[in-house]
Amino acid sequence: MFYFSLIRFSFMLKIVKMRSTAICRALSKVVQRHVSTAAVCSGIRMSRPVLIARQISSTLPLSNELIDALKNEITAEKQLEKENLRGEQAPRISGFEITTNGANVHLAKLHGNEKINVYFNVNHSVDMEGEEDEDEGVPLALPSLTIEIIKAQQRLCFYLDLCENEDATEANERFDFRVAEFYIAPASKGTEDEDVPDSVYSSSGKYIDPTLHDLLFNNYLAERGFDQKFCREVVDFATHYEHSQYVKLLTDIKSFVSK
Repeated sequence: MFYFSLIRFSFMLKIVKMRSTAICRALSKVVQRHVSTAAVCSGIRMSRPVLIARQISSTLPLSNELIDALKNEITAEKQLEKENLRGEQAPRISGFEITTNGANVHLAKLHGNEKINVYFNVNHSVDMEGEEDEDEGVPLALPSLTIEIIKAQQRLCFYLDLCENEDATEANERFDFRVAEFYIAPASKGTEDEDVPDSVYSSSGKYIDPTLHDLLFNNYLAERGFDQKFCREVVDFATHYEHSQYVKLLTDIKSFVSK
């Protein structure tokens, strides 16, 4: 009888101990929640909320500041276009039809039984530390040109670099070109990745007989309208068009950031 009483007493002690442990754990959780709540109410920020708050506070003002800066830059560039580039309308290039696709420009015309194409791209055509228009005070675009003269299923091609003519006395003589490369290729083109087959031989314009240089690079091209006047008109157009593409880029970035 006494033995069973001891067992019962021991069992009751275990129950009391377990309940005490559970009560302590529950009280501990209540205290922790109370401390966290009190900390928030008293203005004490926990580590994770601080990180989130910093991310939000640093992101939103930056976007607004960037959008404002873009707006100011777009306004300034449009004012420059109006005052120094004769408005939004790009100048023409005599005798050529002009089509554009982003940074790409294509000039086309006919000369007798020949079809003439000129291609250039205004990306990176402006050297901010290079030439500047003395009259307009804006950096000039001097893109490289590819000329194609097509007839009888062949293309006679010239790759030209525009340059300033230091000996110029007239406005239309200010710019000239140098032939960097020339070759003949099939009139039909391959894929976009292979406009000219790798098998086509091309020669540098630096190494050519002086007489042939004058006849082919000067007289032959001038007869088809590629002279100093053409160079000046290309520079005028490219400068204006490159600037319009820059303004469009800023506008697109502003729209992207604003989303």
